[in-house]
Amino acid sequence: MNSIRQPEAKFLKRFGIFAKMMIMLMILLTPILVLYAISNRTSTTVLTQEIMKVKRNQIESSAGQLNQLFAQFDSYKKMLYESTDVRNLAYPDLLGDDLLQYHTLRTVSEEINRLAGYGNWKAVIAVVYPKTGMVIRSNSNLNALPELLPDHDAYWDYRRDDRGSYFIDTFSYPDQWSNTEQPDIRVVVKVDETEIMSQLTELKSGGFSDPILFLPDADPIYNYSANRGLIRGLRPALQFIRNLPDGEQTFLNADADGNTYQIHFQKIESLGWYLVDYIPISRIMKPINRDRTMFYSISGMMLFMAVCLSFLLYRNIRIPFRKLLQSMNLIEKGIYSSRMRDRPPGEFRILYDRFNAMAERIEDLIEVVLKEQIQSKEANLKHLQSQINPHFLYNTLAYIKSMIELGEKEAAIAMTMSLSKYYRYTTKSGKKLATVREELELVSHYLQIHRSLTDSFEFEFEMDDRLLDLEVPRLILQPLVENVVLHAFKNNDEYGIVRIVGRMDGDAARLSVEDNGPGMPLPDLDALQTAFRSVKNEEIESGLLNVHRRMQLLFGDDAGLRIMPSDSGGVAAELRWTVPEGNGSLTEDGKGELRVV
Repeated sequence: MNSIRQPEAKFLKRFGIFAKMMIMLMILLTPILVLYAISNRTSTTVLTQEIMKVKRNQIESSAGQLNQLFAQFDSYKKMLYESTDVRNLAYPDLLGDDLLQYHTLRTVSEEINRLAGYGNWKAVIAVVYPKTGMVIRSNSNLNALPELLPDHDAYWDYRRDDRGSYFIDTFSYPDQWSNTEQPDIRVVVKVDETEIMSQLTELKSGGFSDPILFLPDADPIYNYSANRGLIRGLRPALQFIRNLPDGEQTFLNADADGNTYQIHFQKIESLGWYLVDYIPISRIMKPINRDRTMFYSISGMMLFMAVCLSFLLYRNIRIPFRKLLQSMNLIEKGIYSSRMRDRPPGEFRILYDRFNAMAERIEDLIEVVLKEQIQSKEANLKHLQSQINPHFLYNTLAYIKSMIELGEKEAAIAMTMSLSKYYRYTTKSGKKLATVREELELVSHYLQIHRSLTDSFEFEFEMDDRLLDLEVPRLILQPLVENVVLHAFKNNDEYGIVRIVGRMDGDAARLSVEDNGPGMPLPDLDALQTAFRSVKNEEIESGLLNVHRRMQLLFGDDAGLRIMPSDSGGVAAELRWTVPEGNGSLTEDGKGELRVV
């Protein structure tokens, strides 16, 4: 049975309900978390790539339009530069009369206004004749040409003066000239910064977040509604643009104002500047991140609730079940007084009650069976005594006959009186209890008879007076004395001594029968004492076991018979019990002694 239950206990210990539920929960929850993490990461990656793709196309398209626009202005400049009328005005002497000169001037002016009127951008287009001081420019409400033109031809040079900031593009004829010798013709195209800011504002209304024109080591050109504080926070990241190869379009990630921004840019080849726009990627991803956080939070709450549920199951099922199993093991070991304490609420309370009722019933049944066994032992003992007593009686009668023949009347009378008192006490059947005094008188008669028959031992009593009136089971002491007479001195050459000692220690009473015989080995004594504690043992001598169990039935489990070595070298059989209240007539008069030899 134990070999089967030990593996079961190990299995339950290693794989209990709590452990199984946690393992199953992790098996179910882990694939869900992994799949969600992969799905969330895939969605985030796809969304980021789509945003990058859309913004890249947007930046490329707008940068291409700006580049095309400035290239178109450059083509206007070349058209004017190559115009015959423009060149003829540089040499008035070739035109002849004033009327031809006027018509040529008007034609050039109309051509300039026509070119300046193309498109939505407003620019100043002019032809300057440095040598004659004549300037022909487009009709515009924009600022006029700068007072000082560049001292060399410039390709969309960015300048700043008292009149504002602007981009200027100049082309001279002839193209080889110096400060000491002025060119004949200079074609000038000027685009003010305000016009570019207007175009950036239109881009913003067309889908851009906050477009700017940026050049490292220069102030950005903003749109009119730009978030300049945020752009200043992003400028350190924009400085990395200078390290990129020309024409490469990519993006940068930068943190500012507690958010992450994705910065996209594209170089405008005509200007050398970069069209820059940024996207608050953290704000775009915020709903996804919020959903992810919510999912993980809910998963964590579910895991916590599952742990709490598993703990409740462990506390309300596993622990009561383990206690019940432990109590069942105690019942199996023969400890029938085991009871379930601390009954839990719920179904296990009923199970505990049923177990306690079952254990109590088993204990009652065992007690009944034990009493029946003791009664059967007593009947067997009486039967044995009925077989022994005739032989004992024959020896006694023969002794009396011999004493009469020898004329020892006093010895015969003493033997007759002892035999009469002995049989009068043993044949009483009405009372089951007797005082220690009465038991000592019976033992005294019994020893006196045997001492007269054999004359091989003597006996003595040492009794506490308080012990004499205590009640004990009848014939409880005689089997111990008989055991000494029959066994202790059987093969002993020395003269025997039997001592019966009674002591009181508080409410604990001790009554022992000691001899000076050869005794028993200590292992045999321990085995005999262990056998007394086993309710299943049927192999030890029936008289001693009968005495032990009768004492336990009357005085409880702590009472009984103890076999141990005697101080005089033999064996001591000691009866121990706790005196119940009202038993006998105990007094506190001190310790006295009754000595009979």
